[in-house]
Amino acid sequence: MKKRYPTLFLLYCLLFFTGACTSGSRLAGPRNTGDTREAVLQADRNFSRMSEEKGLNTAYIAYAAENGVLLRPQSMPIVGRDNIRMYVARTSDEGLRLTWSPAYAEIAASGELAYTYGTYLLETFDIDGKVITTEGTYVSIWKKDANGIWKYVLESGNTGLRP
Repeated sequence: MKKRYPTLFLLYCLLFFTGACTSGSRLAGPRNTGDTREAVLQADRNFSRMSEEKGLNTAYIAYAAENGVLLRPQSMPIVGRDNIRMYVARTSDEGLRLTWSPAYAEIAASGELAYTYGTYLLETFDIDGKVITTEGTYVSIWKKDANGIWKYVLESGNTGLRP
């Protein structure tokens, strides 16, 4: 029995130091670089540009992750790209313009997730053709897909910057 303790102690030490080295290497190297942050901000800007040029519905489908989620007022979460496609198809985006501008981005230490937030401007028209403007704030959570392209996994916004 006494011979097993040194062996177990040695095994414990080996596992401890191996684990310490492995976990340290996972954290090594800057993942939250300015380049990564800029890439996420640019993805958000491109998302807005597509909304302006090709329509809100097209943009929301194109930038959704396969398991993306939309949070909308008076609605349960809309989960998955297919459900997002069905949700946006219920309403025409003709005659409205939604643009936004990210103010900030933060990247997870792993480099796999990020979030952006900023302000948006929604312009619609009343029956007389007068522009109705709504401003608000939004947040998007992003994840890289299998091809390394940033897609939103969660998107939500709030109205109320201006009455």
